[in-house]
Amino acid sequence: MKKVALIAGLAALGAVPTIAQSPINFNARGLVVVSDADMAASALVDGKLFRDNTAKDLLTTIKFPVERGSKGLGSALVSNSALASGKTLAVPATGTLAYVLDSRLRPEDGVSEYKDASAEFPAGEKLFVVDITNLAAPKAKFGFPVGRKPNAIDVNKNELILTTNDVGKELVFIEAGPDGKPARFLNLPAAIDTTNKIIDITWHPSGDFIAFTLDNSNEVGLYKVIREAGKFKNVEMVGKPVKVGAEPSFGRFSPDGKHYFVLDTKTATPGKGAGDGEIHVVNFSMDGAIEHKVAAQVPAGTNSGSFAISPDGSILVTVNAGKSGAPWTEAGSGTGASLTLYKVATPTGALTKVADYPFEGIYPQSVAFDKDGSNIAVSVFEYLAYGTGNGGVEFWTVAKGDSPSLKKQGAMISVGKGAHTLRVIP
Repeated sequence: MKKVALIAGLAALGAVPTIAQSPINFNARGLVVVSDADMAASALVDGKLFRDNTAKDLLTTIKFPVERGSKGLGSALVSNSALASGKTLAVPATGTLAYVLDSRLRPEDGVSEYKDASAEFPAGEKLFVVDITNLAAPKAKFGFPVGRKPNAIDVNKNELILTTNDVGKELVFIEAGPDGKPARFLNLPAAIDTTNKIIDITWHPSGDFIAFTLDNSNEVGLYKVIREAGKFKNVEMVGKPVKVGAEPSFGRFSPDGKHYFVLDTKTATPGKGAGDGEIHVVNFSMDGAIEHKVAAQVPAGTNSGSFAISPDGSILVTVNAGKSGAPWTEAGSGTGASLTLYKVATPTGALTKVADYPFEGIYPQSVAFDKDGSNIAVSVFEYLAYGTGNGGVEFWTVAKGDSPSLKKQGAMISVGKGAHTLRVIP
């Protein structure tokens, strides 16, 4: 009571002390971001790697609230690649482990250019496990082979599902022990045409279904999870995959699991898109009684990397690279990155665009909401800056309600060059 009376008295005198706020606000325990140091973003366009042979791939952990300096930030050497999908990193809700796919290997030191970086980078095959219990000091524990060019990974509790380019072994299921080691490891045929490959995969919030994206046929489909005595046994196709746009890729379920949102980049080669992509809303028939259908679609930005949905399902944000990844000798290089904000209608899942939010930074690829949807974090591959260069994580505050908006926060966090995928530790 005395404290309240004192504040009231100070208010009457116009002398209420101001409480300093951090220039970075993010309501979560932490963030995990992986950085691919093997190429510049512009290599996706012209094949010139412009790499520093002393720079290494990193996994960086960030503890909130952030402090000045490097306290609360940690990093570990973990091989990773920005050339796979937007799901090369998975972090269970417990926030004690991180799983990192290594889709492509580091080129030999003498290699400085490829005709087609996406196609010619040497193939990887491993999944790495990192202990992130201490966010100030993550520890790479071990890695093991999972299949050639693993594309995407997603996690449901301690169950991992990932995709590879091995014919007949396209799906890999792993039941992870507390230390991240595989307690069970299953290779499963995907029951798809061998000319196709699965480039994205997503657990349904229930853990009973898995959505996937097919590359060559440009379709999205659904598996039902078959369990025996509570243990994962197999998957079973539900209905027929549905055609979604021209180049469907990254997908996410709404928090209630009723809608599946899919990004159509409109380009077969990341970074080379010339026009706007789209976000499609897919309604799956969970029992296969009727056909899956695309219920709605809305334009997205150019070279969109991925998107995030707020925890309450009311808004969606895409992160768009635009032409920012163009070679630095071209006019307008390093510019064009943006976020696009949408309202999500209830109960249809239809999207209404609110606004674009341009910002500086090259080839942003990943975006995530904090645990209550009040803020978002965005990865930036690099900046238009000479020297050794760095990647970054930038932050926006979210205004909710009928007229949502984004406001850029005043500070960012510098991380390893090539930052491309981030995940939240709630």
